[in-house]
Amino acid sequence: MILIMASGGYGKLRIEGDRKTEAQAKELAKMALGKLAEQASLHAYDPQSFPESYIGMGNLRDDVLRDEFSASRRTKLWVKVQKKVEQNSNVRSMVRESRTGDVGRLWEWVGAVAAIEDGRGSGRRHSGRYSLPAASSPPSGEYSALEYTPEVKQEMKEVRHWDESHPIY
Repeated sequence: MILIMASGGYGKLRIEGDRKTEAQAKELAKMALGKLAEQASLHAYDPQSFPESYIGMGNLRDDVLRDEFSASRRTKLWVKVQKKVEQNSNVRSMVRESRTGDVGRLWEWVGAVAAIEDGRGSGRRHSGRYSLPAASSPPSGEYSALEYTPEVKQEMKEVRHWDESHPIY
């Protein structure tokens, strides 16, 4: 009788623990996806300051799980988070060599990229439109064909191609 009660109590604790772990994994996956999207936005906004549009899985794991100190719990959580992130169609996983020569697994956000506020705006989202210089703007009240400056034309022509490091068969 005591064995049955003990196994029932253990089963209940185990189920509650699994539910708690699953809920925490969902929150951590949401945080990881947010960090990936933010990195892609920063890279699109300023490629010189943020040369990579991806984040290494080890770095992201350590950042997301910084408050979890139990190694077994970290491993259990990360397996669930990894599964959730890799099932998202906006994330591409790959193995690449970093600038420092380390080879590792990376995640890159390939979905829509949000606008980055640069401190000049009012807190509202900016559109993808370009402001024209005052000299080339049309007279007030008239709408004519707008002339783009060469810098804007070059910026608008930029097309990024995906380049895999290994051949596709």
